[in-house]
Amino acid sequence: MTVSLREWSLLMETKGFTDQVDNYIHHLRRAIYQPVVERDVGHAPIDRRKASLLLLPLLNGEQWTDEMQTAALAIGAIHTAFDVHDQIDIVDASSKEQQLMVLAGDHFSGIHYKLLASIPNFHLIRSLSSAIGRVNECKTTLLQAPPTTVEERLQLIADVESACIVKFFESFGFSRYVHIVETVFPFVWLLDSRRHDLNRMKFPHLVPNTHDTQDWIDQLQQQLNDRLENSFYLHTEVIAELQKMTKQ
Repeated sequence: MTVSLREWSLLMETKGFTDQVDNYIHHLRRAIYQPVVERDVGHAPIDRRKASLLLLPLLNGEQWTDEMQTAALAIGAIHTAFDVHDQIDIVDASSKEQQLMVLAGDHFSGIHYKLLASIPNFHLIRSLSSAIGRVNECKTTLLQAPPTTVEERLQLIADVESACIVKFFESFGFSRYVHIVETVFPFVWLLDSRRHDLNRMKFPHLVPNTHDTQDWIDQLQQQLNDRLENSFYLHTEVIAELQKMTKQ
């Protein structure tokens, strides 16, 4: 099969994209590693999709400093803490396994604050503290008293998934990427509800009926397409990765 120069170039750029995400995940695993945690609860779940969206400015060729890298690792650590705590059974959290999950999540949360303490960016620290409070508030609402409309539920899900990333973008001058991640997160949550066992996804009790799900997928697909079309600063390979991430 003959590959055109443009196709080869895109392939190489995509490989570079993949390598940068792999590199970030490798450094995040090193940052959060603790032998006892590994022994008791195994490898921590790291959401590759979320990591890719966090790194969107880097992957798009923006200047990326050591401070940004440390902050990104701190956000990766708190995302890992959230994901571990989400696996805890709120009805029966008394078993040894569940208690170990609580401790593991607390450990990853501690790594988040340790990494933030290593960079003198008090505005970022305050912003992320506010975002973490917002995430916990939204989770409580979604679990205990979810809004009646799908639109409000999707907005809260977007807040849960993107709040820390949005504060990171805003703190480092990457605000133009915010509208993309705020669209992608509820979109992929709906896509996951069709592809996966509901018990393996967040907030399965909030998944709308099949007809409403497809309507919202269509709306968010159009919204994302419009935003990508008007985001002239995005490189071709980044757009291709976002489209792959949200492929129906």
